[in-house]
Amino acid sequence: MESTNKKFVSFIITVAAIFVVGLACSMGGLTAVTATGGAAAFLAFILAFMPILLVLIGMMGFGLPGIKVAPFAFVLAVLESITFFANPERAGGEMASLLWSNTWAGIVSSIYIMGLILFSFLILNMMQVTGAMDIVKASISRISGDRRVQIIIIGLFVPIFLEGAAGAGTPAAIAGPFLVGLGFNPILAATVALMSDGVCTSFGGSGLTTMGGGQATIAAGISTLDLNFSMAGWFHMVGILIMPFLILLTAFGKKAFKGKGIVAYCFWCGICGALLMLLFSNIIGGFITDMGVGVLGIVMAVLGLKFIHIETPEDLFFQIPQGKGKPKFSFVRALSPYIFILVLFPIILTGSKYIYVGSGDARMDLWHAITAKVTYNGWIDILLFIISLLSILTLRMKMSEYGRCFARSLRRVVGVFIIMASLLAVANIMKITYQSGTANGDMSMIKLLAVDLSNIAGGFYPGVSVLIGALGAFITGTNLGANLLFAEMHMNAAKILGINQIVTFAANNAGGSLGNMICPNNVTAACATVGQTGKEGAVMKNVARMFLVTCAIYIILALVYTYIVFPNISVDSANVFSAMG
Repeated sequence: MESTNKKFVSFIITVAAIFVVGLACSMGGLTAVTATGGAAAFLAFILAFMPILLVLIGMMGFGLPGIKVAPFAFVLAVLESITFFANPERAGGEMASLLWSNTWAGIVSSIYIMGLILFSFLILNMMQVTGAMDIVKASISRISGDRRVQIIIIGLFVPIFLEGAAGAGTPAAIAGPFLVGLGFNPILAATVALMSDGVCTSFGGSGLTTMGGGQATIAAGISTLDLNFSMAGWFHMVGILIMPFLILLTAFGKKAFKGKGIVAYCFWCGICGALLMLLFSNIIGGFITDMGVGVLGIVMAVLGLKFIHIETPEDLFFQIPQGKGKPKFSFVRALSPYIFILVLFPIILTGSKYIYVGSGDARMDLWHAITAKVTYNGWIDILLFIISLLSILTLRMKMSEYGRCFARSLRRVVGVFIIMASLLAVANIMKITYQSGTANGDMSMIKLLAVDLSNIAGGFYPGVSVLIGALGAFITGTNLGANLLFAEMHMNAAKILGINQIVTFAANNAGGSLGNMICPNNVTAACATVGQTGKEGAVMKNVARMFLVTCAIYIILALVYTYIVFPNISVDSANVFSAMG
C-alpha cells in the first residue's frame, strides 16, 4: 500500500510538472498558435500528446489503476486547453461552455458504454448462477480438450462475428466473459478479445466504420464504398492470418507450439480466416464481412480438427469433468443467451434499416430513429437488455435470481463510470479548435499530432497513416472516429505527395482498427466485463506487445500496397482485384 501511495504521489507530481511547463510558456507569450517552428513547434507537439501519454505513463509506467489515472488526464487536457492551447479568438465564457459541453458529451457516452458492460456481465452472471456455463464448458471441451484450440475458436472468430453484428465494444465485452466462463485467466481473456477485435473493426457494425468514415473519399469522387471495403480487407486478411499464432504466444508462450499438429492448425485457421476476409470484403460485400468471417471461421476451425491431429501436452489439456445424471439443460438451451446475440443482433440491426416509421419529411428508417435518440451504443444496450430478459425464460430463472444478478453486475460497473467519462471527455477536448483557417484547416490537439507526423513522414506517409489511424482510435475510442477525423487530411496529403489516395485512406482505416486494441476506453471496458477493474495496466502491457507487431506489419503492407501492388487503383475499379495487373 505504501509503495502504491508513493507511485500515486509521483504521478501527481508528473502531472503538475507537465502543466507548469505549458503554463510558463503561455505566460511568456509562447502558445500553440505562436509556436511555428523549431523547438517551439516540437514543444507544442509534446504538450498536445501529453493527455494521451499521461494515460500510458500512469497505467504502464507507474502501474496505477485507470480510476486514478484517467481523471488527471482529463484535468490536464482542460488546463492545457485554457493555457497553451487556448484560442485567442474565443472568450472565456465561450470556452467554459465549450469545455462543459464536451465533458457532458463524454459523460453521456460513458453511460451508454456502461450499459454495454453491465448487460454483458449480467448475461455471464446468469449463465454461471443457473449452471448453464458449466454445460457449455463441458460441450466445448468435447470438441477439443486442447486449451489452444478452445482459445482460437472462441477468442478469434467469436469476436470477429460480434464486431460485425454489433460493434461498439461488444466483442471484448462478450467474448472476454465467455472465455472467463470457460476457465481462462480474466487478464488473458480481456487481452485476447482485444487483440482479435483489432483485426476486424474496419467492418464493424455491419460495415458502419468504413461506410461512415470513408464518406469524405466518396463525396470527393476519389473512391467508392466497395473500394474502401475491398482495400481494408487486404490489410486485415494478413492480420487474421497471423492472429492464431499471436494469440497462442500471448496465452501460453513458446510452449504453445509444442506437440505435432498445432502449428498446422494455426496455419489452417489463419489461412481460412484470411481467405474468408478477402472473399467477403472484395466479392460478397463489406456489410457482412465480419459476420461471414466469424461464423464460417468457427465452422472451418472445427472442421480442421477432423483431419489435423493435434498432440496436446498434459499441461495444456483441459477436459471438463462430466456431471452425473442428466444435465439440467441441453447445450442449445445453455448457450441460448449467446445464440440470441448471434441471431438477433444481425437480424434486428440490419432489418431495422429497412423498417420505416413516421411520414412525410419526418419519415425515416427505424435504425436512424432509434440511434438519433439513444445513440448506436444505446441501441446495443437495449438489445442486450432484451436478450437478458429472454434468457430468463430459456435458463428457467426466477425474477428474484435475475434481480440479484442485476444488482451484482451493477455494483461491478459503477467504478468504471469515472474512468470512461474522463477518457471520453479527454478525447472530445482534444478535438476543440485552437486556431482556424490555417493551411491545414482548423487546428486542434489531435489535428496537430496528425499534421506533424505526416510532415515528418514524406515518402513514408502511407506507413505513418497506419500510426495516425491508430492514434485517432486510441484517442476517440473508435475506428470510425479515426476515419472521420483524418480522411480528408489523408486525401490532401496523398495528393500533394503524388501517392494513391485510396490506399492511403485504407492504411488509416486499418490502423484505426488496430488502435482499438490499446485504446484506454476499450481496455477499461474489457477489464470491467471480466471483473478486473484496476488491472488495466496489466492488460494494456499484454496487448501493447502484439499491437506493435501487427502495427509494424500493417506499416510494411501500406508501403508495399501503395508503391508496388496497387499504385494505380482508382475510382474506375470495381474492386481491388479488378485493378491488379
